[in-house]
Amino acid sequence: MGNDLIDIKVAAPPRSANAHTWVEMHLPNAKTLMRYCAWGLGRVVFSLGLFSLYGVTAALKLGITICQATENAVKKLLKVYDALPYAGVPMSQVIEASAVPVDEPLEIITDIIAAIEGKQVMVIGEMGTGKSTLAQYLAYTVGGRVRVYECEGTPTDWQGLEVIGKGENWAAIERGMAEDLEDLTNQLQTRTERGDGALDGTERVMIAEEYPELVSKVSSSGEWLERHARRGRKGRRFTVLLSQYDRVAAWGLEGKSDLADAFFRIRLGKKALAHAKSLKNEQLINWLKADQSHCLLDDQPLKLPPYREMKSVIGRSGSTIVQPYYDNAINPKKLPENALKPAPEADLEENCSDNDRVLWRLIQRLGGEKSDSAIVTEVLGFTGRRYGEGAALLERLRKQFGG
Repeated sequence: MGNDLIDIKVAAPPRSANAHTWVEMHLPNAKTLMRYCAWGLGRVVFSLGLFSLYGVTAALKLGITICQATENAVKKLLKVYDALPYAGVPMSQVIEASAVPVDEPLEIITDIIAAIEGKQVMVIGEMGTGKSTLAQYLAYTVGGRVRVYECEGTPTDWQGLEVIGKGENWAAIERGMAEDLEDLTNQLQTRTERGDGALDGTERVMIAEEYPELVSKVSSSGEWLERHARRGRKGRRFTVLLSQYDRVAAWGLEGKSDLADAFFRIRLGKKALAHAKSLKNEQLINWLKADQSHCLLDDQPLKLPPYREMKSVIGRSGSTIVQPYYDNAINPKKLPENALKPAPEADLEENCSDNDRVLWRLIQRLGGEKSDSAIVTEVLGFTGRRYGEGAALLERLRKQFGG
């Protein structure tokens, strides 16, 4: 470094100097000047780098500040939106709905007579579901005189009632329905002239077994159905139509929705289950499977009276009911040889329970011409898996009462 030092000699100022005195100054040489320039350039480069870092830092800080401010603003806006009820709609105008299925308790109908008031009735179910028993129970409970249209009935069916059409006697059914139409006209005329009170005690119930078959075989069945559907209740004429078919076309009601609305549909057994499945109501399906007395009244769950109760009503009323037509006198008939015989000493048996006595009287009254299997299923009410229990009960009662 000693060799690089520049020895600048400055002339000693004169002892006395003034403003006009010249001082000798020597400029740096090129090498020194280049060093100064290199230093200055480096200083500028470092300053620019540092300035750039400051600028980037400031920009980032500004971005962070803007982001934080935006975040805070959005949070405050969300709080405002959360405070608004249902997008600004007042609570009084909002009905909350949920997509989560909720099993509400079923409103089960237990009083079938009150439930069917005001309409005619269709009973729909496959064979063996108790359509005929239910029809007779409804007829006797409603009250009045009963007429049955049945083309395939046996001598033991509909005992004590006027039955028209046995042996596929379509002409007899035609005449009977014509009589019903004339009778309804007279009833409505009486009502018009004298009022509803004049019809008290004139009630009649008409049961049509497998009505869809009558649609194709009896020409007046369509008019009979329509007039009773529209005017029957006003004339105190009630119809109970039975069928295995649950199709509108089978009933001759296709395209007549207003006429179909005049009927309650009581669906039994598999027909009720099929309808519940069409409604996609699992709770209703499970309820129907729980008991044989469970069925549907249109879309509503209906619990029928116990089978024995319905049978007892039929038994009590069937022996005393007055029938409307001259050819329906109830004459005593000789019981067949295989009929159950009464046991006169039964009531004196000290070892017999009251329940056993009631059951035996019921068997004597309703099972006289029935086979053992019919007594077990129809009179005692044991079906399906409980059939064996009913057969054992019947055998025990026979031994006990000597039948």
